[in-house]
Amino acid sequence: MSKSKNLPGAHVGSASILLIFTVLSLISFACLSLVNSRADYNLSNKLAERERIYYNACHQGNAFLAAVNSGYDYGLENGIIKESIQINDNQTLDITLSVNTVNNLSTSSNFYSIKQWQIVNHEDFEYDYSLPVKQN
Repeated sequence: MSKSKNLPGAHVGSASILLIFTVLSLISFACLSLVNSRADYNLSNKLAERERIYYNACHQGNAFLAAVNSGYDYGLENGIIKESIQINDNQTLDITLSVNTVNNLSTSSNFYSIKQWQIVNHEDFEYDYSLPVKQN
């Protein structure tokens, strides 16, 4: 009769180690996905708020155009009316209108022509273009 040799189990714990490594990998990827999703959510909220503020300023600008078309002429100088609508602390929506004369009214039903509808930055920005790389 032959005796079978009982070899010590060299690979007894390798399945457990593989399972632990797999679970840790899944947890790491889940955490990274959660952090990335949260950052995207915050960015989306900031962009939505920015768009809401911009379109609110555009609505105020359209109300200004309607008022000019109804006969509003406050600030009329040399046939030009200017309006500046605050967007945030350092940006405005600047609107410049040229009031049409009676001769030009035959081609347009509006009492004005839009010369400028532009967002203007009132603060100089200095962007940091340097790279945080350690040099020896």
